[in-house]
Amino acid sequence: MKKISIIFFVIIFLFCAKAFITQKNFISEAKKTDNSIKAVRYYERALLSYIPLSPYNKEAIQGILERCEKFKDTEQKLYCYETLRSALYQIRSFYQPYKDEIKNIEPSIAELKTKQMIQWKYNNFSEKDYQRLYNHHMEILKYDSSPSGLWSIISIFSLLAWIGSVFWIIIKGFNTPLNKKYLLIGFVSFVLFFSLWIIGLYIA
Repeated sequence: MKKISIIFFVIIFLFCAKAFITQKNFISEAKKTDNSIKAVRYYERALLSYIPLSPYNKEAIQGILERCEKFKDTEQKLYCYETLRSALYQIRSFYQPYKDEIKNIEPSIAELKTKQMIQWKYNNFSEKDYQRLYNHHMEILKYDSSPSGLWSIISIFSLLAWIGSVFWIIIKGFNTPLNKKYLLIGFVSFVLFFSLWIIGLYIA
């Protein structure tokens, strides 16, 4: 069991180290380029390599927001804000990081979308429709489609459990001679937790 724990923590450490280095590289590339669209994409990739407590998470968010403010074109500005919002939702697990940032940019997205609809020549909207359209977009943006917190936790736990079961079978069951008791325990645990993981993903 001690060996399994060590292997598990080493894997987690290597995963976090790789994500941290990836974030650093993308942030560096974003700062080098003079192309604001490319910079936003680099910052987005850095954010999608999210690991908790990394200082590069906040730096990526701030980098995108700074680029958003610089865009003069409505379509580019909207693309920028929506890229940030989408990236923040993609790093969600059983909790949502940076909820305040999402709330802060949603009015800007709704405003830009409303202006686009009014300015589009094939629409019959005018400035009189602004508030109604704005409220409509805000209602869509605030719709909560987040997964169940309980089933998300169950999914994560069962994922770790069935991976642990595989290690258990390899380390404990495949000794010489074969230990049928450990093999049975490992196999039953694998089937149970793997099934629970699939169910959790479906329901969550």
